[in-house]
Amino acid sequence: MPQTLAGTQVKFKRKRRCIVRQKLSTILLVCVCLLGLNASLWGQNGAAARGIHGYLDPQTGVFHALPLVSASDSEPPALTTVTGKFVVNFTITVSSTIASTLKISCGVTATVLDSATLNEIIESATVVATRSGSTATCSVTIPYSWNLGSSTTDKVSLGYQIIAPVEATGSSVLPNRLSEQTAFATIAVPATGSTTTETLTPTI
Repeated sequence: MPQTLAGTQVKFKRKRRCIVRQKLSTILLVCVCLLGLNASLWGQNGAAARGIHGYLDPQTGVFHALPLVSASDSEPPALTTVTGKFVVNFTITVSSTIASTLKISCGVTATVLDSATLNEIIESATVVATRSGSTATCSVTIPYSWNLGSSTTDKVSLGYQIIAPVEATGSSVLPNRLSEQTAFATIAVPATGSTTTETLTPTI
């Protein structure tokens, strides 16, 4: 009987050691998995931190960096309403063979990307020019009202487009002329209530 009891105790101790070893192996395996997952996340966060946030202006080809937004910046930016108007006066020299009876159009665009909200705003207006011999004149006015989150740092790009004759936009009319600049001026957002006047002397 003593030998049987001793043998039972030995078997019990061995079994207990085996269970303890299995538990330790399981705990170690879980720790290794967690460390590997954290290392992967750290690598991703490090790669993201190395990037530069911003956008490429397709009109000018210039890259504009944007401020980083942290997790705590959950509150939307305060918006400021900015109003005013752009007035662009054209004196166009007509050197192409465009009959004096055909109409010439003058178009202007104003584009602003509000960096605080990433809201892109595009304004445009087009009028018909008055022709006198080889000179055409027109004045394009764009009134605006914008809600901006970063009006003190945002920029406005002004562009123009001249089409002669106007009928060329709807069908093939030859000869015709197109003169366009996507950004003849890039300016700060004017103070609210301002009238911004530009004078252009293009040739078509």
